[in-house]
Amino acid sequence: MASVESNLKRDALDDDTAPAKRIKSDEGDDQMKATCSTSVQDPAKDPHPNSGESNNDDKKMEENEGGISMEDAERMDDTPELVGLKEKDVGILEYISKHEGFHGVLKQRYRDFLVNEIDEAGNIIRLTDLSYPAPEGEKPLDVNSVLSKEDQEQLAQLLQADDMEASHLIQVGDDKEERTKVHQVIRQLYPSMESTTSDTADGKKVIKVMKAKPGVKRRKSRWPKGRPDFCKFVLYKENMDLNDALGLVARYLHIRPHNFAMAGNKDKRAVTVQEITSYRIDAARIGRLNDVLRGIRMGNFRYVKKALNLGELSGNHFVIVLRNAQCSEQQLTEAMTSFKDVGFINYFGMQRFGNSSIATYMVGIALLKCKWSEAVELILKPREGGSNKEDNKWREHWMKTKNAQSTLDKMPRHKRTSAENQLLTGLMKVQKADPFQALLFIPRHVRLIYIHSFQSYIWNLVLSRRIQKYGLQPIIGDLVPTDNDPSEQQGSGVIKTAYITEENKSEYSIYDVVLPLPGFGIKYPTNEVGEWYKSMMAEHGIDSDKLKHHVKDYSLLGDYRKILVKPKNVAWSIQKYSNYKLHLTQTDLDKLEGTEVPEQTDCTEQAVKMEFSLPSSTYATMAIREILKIDTSSVHQATLNKT
Repeated sequence: MASVESNLKRDALDDDTAPAKRIKSDEGDDQMKATCSTSVQDPAKDPHPNSGESNNDDKKMEENEGGISMEDAERMDDTPELVGLKEKDVGILEYISKHEGFHGVLKQRYRDFLVNEIDEAGNIIRLTDLSYPAPEGEKPLDVNSVLSKEDQEQLAQLLQADDMEASHLIQVGDDKEERTKVHQVIRQLYPSMESTTSDTADGKKVIKVMKAKPGVKRRKSRWPKGRPDFCKFVLYKENMDLNDALGLVARYLHIRPHNFAMAGNKDKRAVTVQEITSYRIDAARIGRLNDVLRGIRMGNFRYVKKALNLGELSGNHFVIVLRNAQCSEQQLTEAMTSFKDVGFINYFGMQRFGNSSIATYMVGIALLKCKWSEAVELILKPREGGSNKEDNKWREHWMKTKNAQSTLDKMPRHKRTSAENQLLTGLMKVQKADPFQALLFIPRHVRLIYIHSFQSYIWNLVLSRRIQKYGLQPIIGDLVPTDNDPSEQQGSGVIKTAYITEENKSEYSIYDVVLPLPGFGIKYPTNEVGEWYKSMMAEHGIDSDKLKHHVKDYSLLGDYRKILVKPKNVAWSIQKYSNYKLHLTQTDLDKLEGTEVPEQTDCTEQAVKMEFSLPSSTYATMAIREILKIDTSSVHQATLNKT
């Protein structure tokens, strides 16, 4: 270890393609006040177990009708022209390795990025079984013996229909047992439907099937005595945000999304596998949705006594393909060997800050300074640098009209569960479109993303400045963990820390050093690095001594985070290909279905396939950045994808 560290030296910084194989997809300058005059009523609170999240959850996502005042809106119009964020805009500046970087395209296809969660016991979570137990006390029926093919096709179409009044009539006879079986099959295979028996004008009996209306409570089934309260299952999703995926599942089950709990969030543009728990939802109800949902599979069902909590994982395992890789075998070996032995700088990646020039930390600053109207405008105003220009149409309408209802009417369907949709709904519903109360319509965990993004921004800035001035050696006044195994605790965590002194300096390496995320519950380095925190926050009008906010949700407890990380289970190879539309990875679902990676001939292109495991709260994109030595922002990567 010592020889590796002594040789570390800082280097100076100087389109989405369609998948070849798809499974089905429903893819201010004022100082912050000590108190803010506002009353707190949170409409987003949820009665379900595990709906709350700790302030540290990132370790383990007007006067016009429905508008805000025109004065506030005009004030916000003075911002400079928007552009997409790049790494330098969020403090990502340095490298630690000495190898020569090379060209490669990251995430040219979402299937080039596979993520499998690693549980607390160190097991890589896999989707290996799609079967589910039948509900207790109810024998599963053969759908083909109860429903005709035509009825099954009509019900499948009904599931996809937008019209909540649409229905399908199933012709039945006078046999009550026959009708009971139909109702039972509907209950078993179509949990988002409701069925009723009625008589036609000519006296014949039919069963009317239609979507259960939102907000209408269905008859509750009794939870079997002795069965643990939580159903744990493995969620596999393709190219889909986790909140969107769980929101879709919840909609089909007619439950609130907060019924689900997870150990951590996962990338959207990827194929990801992780564990989820749900409160008193039968495994069979969830499993049956595999037949109707697109881009999602659920399996490996079992019942457990407690829900998952954020942070209850040890990390993630990645399989990543870099397309159009321009490197030799020797270059790749040097880069990957350095990555394996030296590691990478543990920056917060670009996902933390968004991809437009209105970074999430900007909203966080507004929230911390109690500038509610400014926060609203930052969330809703038009973007440049994003991937979807159509998204700006409704944003531009908002800026012109400040009318929440008409803006909602123009918002595309895929945004209906978004923070923007929830915020506009809040502006419509609260009195005088109070921006503070409207913001509370955004789920708490999403609002926390904004303020935690500010912490991450300051942390990145401080880390880059520290490396620039002091290199990669521990210095007196640095912080190190005291009650954790340094080899295991490489992500962020609320830990006890001690200062490096002249007496104990020889006991620690740079891999032991942590930097704090700003908060009222942590301590800062006693060297000049600690003063940098105060000055950097003051530049944004934030008082580092007043991070215990009047609004509890916006209080920053703080945290600690290792500045360097070493990966585990590192492997790599060069793959040849000729057709960029054909995948080079085998997902868990592929393995279940016996689908092999397609063979390619006349290969003229080269890709690098690598896999590695990282501790929780670290970013694989920052690991790739160290290997390639390129900007990982979506703005830069888009220029590489134009092939």
